[in-house]
Amino acid sequence: MFKLALIIIGVCYAIFSKNHQHVYIMMDVSLLLVMLMNRQNINVVHLCAALLAVYLGEMLVFEYFIETGSNSLSAVWVNAIIFLVHLLVDLLLFFLVVFRAPVTRRFLAARARPYDHVFIYNAEFALSSLFVVFMAVDLLALGENFIRHLDEFGFSPATAQFFSGWNWLYHQYEHIKFVLLGMTFLLIWMMTYPIGQHEYQEAKAG
Repeated sequence: MFKLALIIIGVCYAIFSKNHQHVYIMMDVSLLLVMLMNRQNINVVHLCAALLAVYLGEMLVFEYFIETGSNSLSAVWVNAIIFLVHLLVDLLLFFLVVFRAPVTRRFLAARARPYDHVFIYNAEFALSSLFVVFMAVDLLALGENFIRHLDEFGFSPATAQFFSGWNWLYHQYEHIKFVLLGMTFLLIWMMTYPIGQHEYQEAKAG
């Protein structure tokens, strides 16, 4: 019951918080805890280790290398860099989750250890699907960013003015990403429950 309450609080905080650093720290701590709680399960350990490395890297990149304001770059290119980095991170997360099971099998096979217990979890499949949504949001935000600044690409003032109001994702981007991060937090903790650790079974045609 305590763990369930902790998960609900974590999801709510991830959704409603406006502090990226706090959310990433919460995610990283959660990944470490899930790894420790399932340290005998190589599926969970490898998945959490991969996610942890990427989230730590993303936090460091945005903390020390990405500037949200620049004297040399216009707003369109600053936004483009931010959206593009998010897209690349989410793409990396997607591939890490999709190929986690094959990589784990190769890891065990190289050490002459059995790997028949390596498979994709329900929670893991859900995570890969969620990262597709992350990437879709990043791509739409990136496209909207360019459409909103057509004057930067030589379009006529009348055309640029017509599309300059396309800013829905720009204003909602953080809210959407925090909701998706809350869902990510939920799926990470789902791996501590039996239903989350069940092997994902593809639906059979017919």
